[in-house]
Amino acid sequence: MEELDIDLKIPDPLRADWFMVLVDIQADLIYNALVVLTSPLYLLYRSYDRATATVSAAERAVKRAPSRIKSGAARVIRRTWYGLMGACHVSMVMVLALIVAAVLGVGVVSLYVEKPVVVRERLFFDYTEENPSAVFSFDKKKRPFGVPVGHKIHVSLVLWMPESDLNRRLGLFQLKVELLSLKGETIARSSQPCMLRFRSKPIRLARTFVMSVPLVAGFANEAQTMRIDALMHQEKWPRTKAVRATLIPRAQTRLLPQLYEAEVVINSKPPWTKRMAYNWRWTICVWTSMYLYVAILVALLWCFRPVLFPYVVSRTVAESERLEMEVVEEEVIERRFRERRNKPRRRTFITTHETYT
Repeated sequence: MEELDIDLKIPDPLRADWFMVLVDIQADLIYNALVVLTSPLYLLYRSYDRATATVSAAERAVKRAPSRIKSGAARVIRRTWYGLMGACHVSMVMVLALIVAAVLGVGVVSLYVEKPVVVRERLFFDYTEENPSAVFSFDKKKRPFGVPVGHKIHVSLVLWMPESDLNRRLGLFQLKVELLSLKGETIARSSQPCMLRFRSKPIRLARTFVMSVPLVAGFANEAQTMRIDALMHQEKWPRTKAVRATLIPRAQTRLLPQLYEAEVVINSKPPWTKRMAYNWRWTICVWTSMYLYVAILVALLWCFRPVLFPYVVSRTVAESERLEMEVVEEEVIERRFRERRNKPRRRTFITTHETYT
């Protein structure tokens, strides 16, 4: 019996708040019903709100687009203008450097290269002298010393002589050529006999008959041109100042040749190194100018970069200044944060009491 009593349990009494539970359940049902009924309206409102926000954002973007396009176009035009101006500036500097290099290159090469001397001048013999002479001086060519040291001088005389009876009977005569120094001393001397080219009487008559029309018209003349290689000399110290030519009659006679005209021809031949440099002077000028041009550009890039790239340098300076300002600001912020962290905190009585309680 006791075991049966133990198994039988007495039911618990009803809760005292059962009425409130029923009210809560009914309120939940009503709320859920209202939510179900109003959710389409809420969804329509949210959709309308989102559509309105999207339309306003699109309108703002459309209104902002022209300003962005305008600012972008202005930026592109400004950068293009700066690029063109920079290209013109760099081109102008490079052209000026090229001109300077060309001038320096030609000047340096001209200092080393010696031009061969070529002189052709008329001589006027003084027949009032016993032995007529004529002097050619380099002062007439505005050169105190006409031939550079080391050149080999070739002196020639050109005599234009008529085929007169006197010249045919004269036969030989002596021609002496001398090189004179600044003090009038003789540096080199040469003397050699000269005469007209012989023509027999039949040859002269035949030639006169054939050339009668040109002779009468004045297109030809009865004269011979004689070219005499008189002297060869290696120029050294003392320097050559003048050339003197003297006509000397044959022994046992005092007859002198008759001349229409006389000329002196002076040619100099430089040493082989300077002769090769003179023959290749334009090539040497080009290469020397190119080397100088490269050296000038390297000097500009290394020492005078603001002259070559002013815009880039200014922009680099601005960026460096901005970076320096940012670094300084970061250091200041870090220092302030460090000071604030290391600064001791002040405790009041209230915080201490709250801590201990």
